[in-house]
Amino acid sequence: MVKILMVEDSAFEREGIKNFLRKYNYIDVIEAVDGYEGVKKYKEQKPDLVLLDLKLPGMMNGFDVFREIRKINPSAKCIVVSINRSDDIIKKAMEMGINYYIDKPVTESKLIPVIKEVLGK
Repeated sequence: MVKILMVEDSAFEREGIKNFLRKYNYIDVIEAVDGYEGVKKYKEQKPDLVLLDLKLPGMMNGFDVFREIRKINPSAKCIVVSINRSDDIIKKAMEMGINYYIDKPVTESKLIPVIKEVLGK
């Protein structure tokens, strides 16, 4: 079973994404509401994929979270799901090794094919 960590501060967004994931039998979803919790849960749970918002509460943004996750697992798979859609941000994400960038609002037709592609399933 595929394990997905979702680092997203909005309960509304988390619930919507979980509903899409459940429809495709991605039911092992771990939730984190900020960067520190996301890194902690990544260490503990070792998910197959991270869905990561860039704008998070606290001192860690999504890029900081990704850097910490990559220290734990250099081949970690990550999809950014964010409203920050500028060419510079997308370029930075790709240069860092983030697998894919999806802009909000998230739709099932945007998210599910990307997950399947990134996971190779």
